[in-house]
Amino acid sequence: MKRLTLEKKTGFYSYNHFVIYEPNGNVFYASDFVDKIENKKRLVFNLPLGNYLYEGTIYKLNNPKKFKTISLPEHERHIKKKRYKIIFGNNPNKCTIHYKAGLIVFDNAFKDAPLYIKYDIYFHELGHHFYKTEKYADLYAVKKMLEYGFNPSQIGRTSLLALGKNNLERKKFIINKLNNE
Repeated sequence: MKRLTLEKKTGFYSYNHFVIYEPNGNVFYASDFVDKIENKKRLVFNLPLGNYLYEGTIYKLNNPKKFKTISLPEHERHIKKKRYKIIFGNNPNKCTIHYKAGLIVFDNAFKDAPLYIKYDIYFHELGHHFYKTEKYADLYAVKKMLEYGFNPSQIGRTSLLALGKNNLERKKFIINKLNNE
């Protein structure tokens, strides 16, 4: 495996299969997240700043890939943002933000989850500073994820993996926004 350290969001491309890992061994991104390589097409993607390990061949671009801009609706509320301490514990809601205590509590089930899932859930919780509506907090998370350097396929996977089976409308909303904006 090769090491990769990024100081900022960076664009890459590949024509071959690859897997990018977090330092703890979780898969962060892989060519099989989409079907480009399988269909003999070039896959262009971004990685956020961070440390990675990878197998396969990837090539750095001069600039990050630009994805469609996500438009957010007018804010429904205005809760002042601050720094939050993040902890893991028993949480039937998967994740909860406690504004006054300055705390975000992830359920223990997410302790070993890939970073892209944790970031998506984290940004969703921050989205509640501006939106009461769950799907708008989801949309806020999508926008932030793309800005940080995550890829639409990672974001789509998160909605499929992290949202429960009773959230089909939210899943459709996210996928539709990723595909149509």
